[in-house]
Order: sequence, then structure tokens, then C-alpha cells
Amino acid sequence: MKYIDEHLEEVLIVLLLAAMAGLVCVQVIMRYVFSASLVWSDEASRYAFIWMTYLGVAYGVKKSAHVNVTVVLTALPEWLRPWFRIISLLLIGVFAFLVVTQGWLLVEKLLRFGQKSASLGIPMAWIYMAPVVGFGLVFVRLAQALWGEIHALRNGAAGAAE
Repeated sequence: MKYIDEHLEEVLIVLLLAAMAGLVCVQVIMRYVFSASLVWSDEASRYAFIWMTYLGVAYGVKKSAHVNVTVVLTALPEWLRPWFRIISLLLIGVFAFLVVTQGWLLVEKLLRFGQKSASLGIPMAWIYMAPVVGFGLVFVRLAQALWGEIHALRNGAAGAAE
């Protein structure tokens, strides 16, 4: 379980990137060597990129790697910084909640309509599930970060995110 917690997003992103790069390479070889092309490879690599992007959002939250403005945080007194980080994590959680709920409503509509992709013929709901899954993982990573901040606040530490 610990390995999955520490490396889930990394493994999935690497697998999707490898699949995407492989598909693009095969497509280039097919076009220029065999003068033929795969109809479905462009669509498959595009969908892999979409999934990779939303999994990358969760990975960025896990690693605290997203762009943020620290000028306000550094201007605050030391005792107030953990509270500021907790509030920012909660606000990100509200955004993630909106993405998951609205994304799920869209996925449900696509499942009812039965729309399929043009080349692969897979249900479009699987593609539109990427933000739901990605931001669902963001919830998990936010909960972990929030737990760390609360634990640091209780122990009087300067902060877990620094």
C-alpha cells in the first residue's frame, strides 16, 4: 500500500507517456517507411495525453509543485503561516470538489447518450472520466497535505510544506 501511495501517479504517468511516445513513433514509421498510417494512433495518443495531464495535477499536489505566490506567506508571522496553508488547501479542495461533481454529471450524460470516439470506438465517457479521476486523486493528496499541516500545527512545528 505504501508503494501505491508514494508512486501511483508516477507509474501511471510514465506508462501513459511511454504508450503515447510509442504510438507516435509507430505512426511515423508507418507513414514514412510503409506509406501507410494507423487511423487510431493519433486519437489514442491524444487521449493518453489528456489522462496524463489530469494525473499530473494530482502528482503536482502531492509534491507541492504547483506554482504559487509565496510573497503573502513569507510576509505573515510564523505562527500564522500554517493557518494560511490550511485555508489554501481547503480552497483547492472546494475547486476539486466542483470539478469532480460537474465532471461526473457530464460523464453520466455521455454514458446515457452512448457517444463513442471516432477512430477507437471507445465510449467518450472514459475520456471525460480523466478530470474526475485526476481531481479525485487531488482530494486524496489534499487530505494528506491537510493532515500534515494540522499535525505540524499541533506539534508547534513551522509547517510541513516548507
